[in-house]
Amino acid sequence: MMKKQNNGYVDIGRREFMARLTPIMSPKELEAIETAYVLAKYGHKEQERDDGTRYFEHPKSVAHILIEELKVDSWQIIVMALLHDVLEDSHILSPYRIELNFGKEVVVGLKLLTKKPKEGYLKRLKTYGDTKVIMVKLADRLHNMRTIGNCSKEKQKRQKEETENHYIPLAEFLISKLPRRDKWRGEYLMSEIKKLI
Repeated sequence: MMKKQNNGYVDIGRREFMARLTPIMSPKELEAIETAYVLAKYGHKEQERDDGTRYFEHPKSVAHILIEELKVDSWQIIVMALLHDVLEDSHILSPYRIELNFGKEVVVGLKLLTKKPKEGYLKRLKTYGDTKVIMVKLADRLHNMRTIGNCSKEKQKRQKEETENHYIPLAEFLISKLPRRDKWRGEYLMSEIKKLI
């Protein structure tokens, strides 16, 4: 089991992160994930979160939630989790380059996860995003809520209201779209997020 720090960030390096995936992924899938890991780390270099933690720890922790807590075994979901803020916060990768490296499904998912334009973002996600993309977004929100403690009181209040008004309904939407055997993943995300509102 991967270690988790009390501050909400996972406490592992690349070798341990990849070792967890080795038994369930093909060599080609592992290479795609490791490439995304390195690109995300480089793309967020010198960026910090509100709490002073280096930014890369956030996408790594979102991927960890998907791998460890939701038992996801899709390399595309893990790649999307690692790169979910790269298009928005960095200029190292174009959508064209992402598609060359990871395929159309990943680039479309990352475009949907990017809040550009911010207006209508969640509506686009519900209309065009598949369950993989929505699961990444909810794992992202879960991690944001787990690490909200060092944000200003005003930001905490805003995030909690936004989560209750928009992300709980998004979790309900995800549950309705998942096949019966996978509904527990949506229910888990909703339950964990609700604990933090």
